[in-house]
Amino acid sequence: MCEACLESLSGMTAKFCVSCGGGYPCATHENAVSCVAFSSYRGVNRDVIHVMKYNCGRRIALMMGRVMARSIPSPEVDFLVPVPLHRNSEREYNQAEQIAEGASRVWGIPVRNALRWQSASERQAGKKNTTLRTLPDDAIMPFGSELPGARVFLVDDVLTTGSTMMAAIRAAENGGARVRGSMVWSVSASKF
Repeated sequence: MCEACLESLSGMTAKFCVSCGGGYPCATHENAVSCVAFSSYRGVNRDVIHVMKYNCGRRIALMMGRVMARSIPSPEVDFLVPVPLHRNSEREYNQAEQIAEGASRVWGIPVRNALRWQSASERQAGKKNTTLRTLPDDAIMPFGSELPGARVFLVDDVLTTGSTMMAAIRAAENGGARVRGSMVWSVSASKF
């Protein structure tokens, strides 16, 4: 997989509301956080995500971040915050952090691991879309001392139901940050 191949797989850059998947700005959710997705989570994109996540695809994740950052304007933020790796994960690295690092190299915005999972709650990966996916309000918590007053932009690989991203947004805001937006490589077509 090369960067040109990844660029050919991306094609969506419209902002949407993380809360409902509707257009952004959202008429229903006044203080909604926007998200930009670059592909639909199906076919080749789904395969690439799986290779990146489960076959130690750090290089692919870095390339994804660079492709994403070149596709949209640099956000006016203090740092990028990757969605934390789940406590129950068997992966050796956080793919969201690697994507954020790739974007950081293009935008010149530092990456801060300012969130963490509070508990070893049930993993979201592998659940069926028909299963109600809810996370406790404190599933993800602020970590460290960098969030108060900071403007942040959240980064993850896939948004399926939105529950993990919403938990990350709540955690960042509870830590005193202002979330200025988010981005993911793929979004589930069944939800958004």
